[in-house]
Amino acid sequence: MRSLLQCGHKGILLGFRPQRLRYLTTLAIETSCDDTGVAVLRHTPESTELLFDERISSDNRAFKGIHPIVAAKGHSEALAPLVRRAIDTLPAAEDDSQKSCDAGGVRRQVPDFVSVTRGPGMRSNLGIGLDMAKGLAVAWGVPLVGVHHMQAHALTPRLARALGMSMGEEVISKEGPEFPFLSLLVSGGHTQLVHSTGLTEHSIVATSGDIAIGNLLDQTARDILPPEVFEASEHVMYGRLLEAFAFPPENSSTSAYDAVFTPPASRSAEMTPPSTGYEWNIPTPFRQTRKLAFSFSSIYTHVHDLATSRPSMSLPERRALAQHTMMAAFTHLAGRLCIALDDKPELRAAKTLVVAGGVASNKFLTHVLRSMLAVRGFGDIQIVAPPIELCTDNAAMIAWTGMEMYQAGYESELTVTGIGKWYMDPEVGDGILGVDGWVRRDTKGSTPENS
Repeated sequence: MRSLLQCGHKGILLGFRPQRLRYLTTLAIETSCDDTGVAVLRHTPESTELLFDERISSDNRAFKGIHPIVAAKGHSEALAPLVRRAIDTLPAAEDDSQKSCDAGGVRRQVPDFVSVTRGPGMRSNLGIGLDMAKGLAVAWGVPLVGVHHMQAHALTPRLARALGMSMGEEVISKEGPEFPFLSLLVSGGHTQLVHSTGLTEHSIVATSGDIAIGNLLDQTARDILPPEVFEASEHVMYGRLLEAFAFPPENSSTSAYDAVFTPPASRSAEMTPPSTGYEWNIPTPFRQTRKLAFSFSSIYTHVHDLATSRPSMSLPERRALAQHTMMAAFTHLAGRLCIALDDKPELRAAKTLVVAGGVASNKFLTHVLRSMLAVRGFGDIQIVAPPIELCTDNAAMIAWTGMEMYQAGYESELTVTGIGKWYMDPEVGDGILGVDGWVRRDTKGSTPENS
């Protein structure tokens, strides 16, 4: 088990209207996949502070991917110790009128509520986090808030700005992004273009019909990377290895990206794969259609067959293959985004594109998106991506989304269970509020009601 993250951030938060003039605190738990995360977030009318944020990833290297049993075992081993450490960071109790718990001989204030990922994700893993969260909520006598994992990714830039963290802007903003905004949710399990018009109002504009982009990068990395690079990895985030191999840190700059990527200025230009300098190229999917959907399986098949047929590929050719694999995938993402903006005028009211999820940490992706939006006439759209530590699954984003939901009056019944597939868009599935177990609290003080 490897502790990957521990950080403390503090920043000003504007625009929130808490119910009372004291801070709100939540302890949050994330166990949707193979990362066990726990965070403590404290919010006042003037500021937001991350008191605790740690993540431990299960060791799946022997399987070259995530093994469900290993991931579940990892949660069982890591979660309780993380919660114990998180409790030690809760503020000290100031007087006897406050709910408190004993932590190492110190009376500490009990959180106002407990946040936990309810879905989507691996049901067995979700259950481990939910059971711990329910136990804490019952023991402390506080509400539970079950959080939608993808909603949390979409709202992560709001957390980053509240904490005063840079997302590549020339001037760091402490507000927003305000609704409406667009999100590209890109991870190992999801690839979605989402139009967000409110806290719980999210419509899916395009989604992948086969594999997710993160899965594509992980899988093609196994074929492209030199064996010594692949075997030396300390983790199974092979997509990150692919990026580092394609653009070594000393060459991961705008000039290095421009040397291999010229943004197609039109749909017709997008249909022609760029030259690689070798006898092969990587076509982008859906070249002959304006269908609002993503597809990455054809890229995987093409790259896998190419790498298999050329086992003695030189290092420069492997690097070119890594670059053009990412280029085809990212051009496909950006191309579908441009089609959506062309064909759906209502999306143009959104002036921010949030790029979130594990693949959002890929700097070449941001470059491709920014370049293509500019040459296609959408250069006024601001692209924001969270800092790398907030791109992967983490409990800080669960704490933030729990905070936004709680302040909007939403709590969860203690009977809720994990949801493996949970669509944010009510036109596609239940939507965030369409599942059972929500309790709507009257924020003016009346009795909670089931919703």
